[in-house]
Amino acid sequence: MQQQTRPAEVTTAVADDTVTYKRLQNGSDVRGVAVAGVEGEDVTLTPTIAFFIGCAFADWLANRFQLPTSSLRVSIGRDPRISGPLLQTAMAAGLASKGASVARFGLATTPAMFMSCILPGHEYDGGVMITASHLPYNRNGFKFFTRDGSLEKGNISDLMLRAAGAAREAGVSSSGRYVDDAYVMAAALAVEPSSVPGVDFMPVYANHLRNIIKSGIDHPDNYDRPLEGFKIAVDPGNGGGGFLATDVLEPLGADVSGSQFLEPDGWFPNHVPNPEDKSAMKAGVEAVRMSQADLGIVLDTDVDRSAVVAADGQPINSNRYIALMATITLRKYPGTTIVTDSVTSNGLTEYISSLGGKHFRYRRGYKNVISKGIELNESGVDTQMMMETSGHGAMKENFYLDDGAYSALQIIIELVRRRLAGEGDLSVDLLSKLKEPLESEEFRLKLTVKDFKSEGDRILSAFHDWVLSGAGGASNWELEKENHEGWRVAVDEGDGRRGWLLLRSSLHDPLLVLNVESEVQGGVKGIVSKVREFFSQHSNFQADTSKLA
Repeated sequence: MQQQTRPAEVTTAVADDTVTYKRLQNGSDVRGVAVAGVEGEDVTLTPTIAFFIGCAFADWLANRFQLPTSSLRVSIGRDPRISGPLLQTAMAAGLASKGASVARFGLATTPAMFMSCILPGHEYDGGVMITASHLPYNRNGFKFFTRDGSLEKGNISDLMLRAAGAAREAGVSSSGRYVDDAYVMAAALAVEPSSVPGVDFMPVYANHLRNIIKSGIDHPDNYDRPLEGFKIAVDPGNGGGGFLATDVLEPLGADVSGSQFLEPDGWFPNHVPNPEDKSAMKAGVEAVRMSQADLGIVLDTDVDRSAVVAADGQPINSNRYIALMATITLRKYPGTTIVTDSVTSNGLTEYISSLGGKHFRYRRGYKNVISKGIELNESGVDTQMMMETSGHGAMKENFYLDDGAYSALQIIIELVRRRLAGEGDLSVDLLSKLKEPLESEEFRLKLTVKDFKSEGDRILSAFHDWVLSGAGGASNWELEKENHEGWRVAVDEGDGRRGWLLLRSSLHDPLLVLNVESEVQGGVKGIVSKVREFFSQHSNFQADTSKLA
C-alpha cells in the first residue's frame, strides 16, 4: 500500500502508541469509546486503530497456523452500533492490506462468528465480531475467533503489541483526526473490492440453529415444524438477535407475534440489551404477559447471553437460569459437574446436588468459568456445563462456545419435550425446589488509590484474618472451605438458615465488590454492619465505604 502524505503536525506527533493499544484490552476482548459526544468520554477506538488491529490479526493468524497471510480467509461481522460500519471497513482494510481474503458479514452475532470458522463449507481461519456487548451506543470493540475457539487474554495482549508495532512501522499515530479521515479511508479505497466481499452468512447460521431444534425435539408427528402451537416472545432490545424470532423460530411453526424490538438499532432506544438489567427483564415479562406466550427470550446485543421468562411471567435469569440449564444438562449427563461464578447462591448448590450433580463455584468472568470447565474436562472430571450469573453460558457439546442462543434453544426444546410428555410448567414444576434467598444485595466500594490492585489485595488479606479471629461479634461467620476469588463467608443465621457474603476485587475496575445474601428479614443489613465495623477498625484503607452506611 502506498504511503499517504500527511501534514507536518501529524508526522511530528507519530510515536510509539503501545499504551494506547494496550488500554483497549478488556480481558479477552477489545473495547473502547468509538463515538464522540458523551461528556467525559474521549474517543479511544478509532478507524486508524481498527486498521492496525486488522493488520495485527492477519499476522497473528499466520503465525498461529503457520500460513502465509495471503492464504488466510477471515470473516467480519458486527452488531448494530452506529460506529460498526466504519470500524468494519477499517478492520477489513487492515486485513486485506496484508493479503488476507476478507468476508464482510454485516450484521451478525458473536456465536455466528465462531461458527463461521467451523461450519462445513465455510471454515474461515479467523473471525472477528465488532461489538461492545451491552455497553452504551458510544462504545465498541472486537472479539476474535479461530476454529479452536475465542482468543484468550494472553492472545489479545500479543495482538495489541503487534498492532502498536504495525502502526509504528507505518509511521502513523493513533491520534489525529486527519489520520482517521484520510489515511485509513485511503487505505480502504486502495484495497481490491474483490478481497472484501459481502457474504450473507446469517441464513446459514439460522439453518444450523433450526436443525438443533428439530433434532433436539425429534417430534414424532411434525419433525420439520415442531414449534407449531407454541407462542414465543423474543426481545433482543434492538440488538442483533431479532433473527432468532423471524429466521429460526417462526419457520419452525412458532407464533412470534408477541416479540418486540426486533429491528436492529444501534441507539438502543427501548432498553439496554442486557439480561442482567431490570428494565430489560421487565420488558420481557410484559411481552410474555401481553401476548400470553408460552415462553419469553431476552437477549443481549451480540447474543452471547440470554435469559427467559416462563409462561406465568416469572423471570428466569441469574441463579434460576443456571438451575434450569443444570436440570436439562443433568438429565442428559447424569452426575456431571456444573461450573459457575463465585456469586451463586447456597440454594443453587443444594439444587444441583439434589439432581445428582456437582457444583464447582469458581471466579467471576465468563472466560474464567469456561476455562475452568475445559481444564476440569482435560483432567478427567466430566464437566458438561459452565455458566455465569450474568447469562453467559457454554456447553461442552457446543464447542465450549459462549452462546446465549444455544442456551435459549435448549430451553425451548425442554418446553416442547415437557408438553409432549404431559409434564408441567418450567417455572412452577422445575424450579419449585430451588431455594432462593430472602434478601440479596451488591455493594461496589471504590478504591481511592492509584495502585488499586495492591490495595485490594491488602484489604482482602486483612479481612481474611479478621474473619478467622472472630472479631466484632462475627463468631457466627466461617470462611468457606474453597475460595477461588476473594473471601466467601458462610453466616449462621439460626434455625438452620444460612446467609453468606463475598468480598472480592473487581476484575478490571478499581473496586472491591461485596455480595451479600440472607435467609432472614433484615439479614443483609446485619451482615453489612459487621463489614462496616471491619473497615472502621482499619482506617488506613484507601476505600470509599460510604455505600455501606
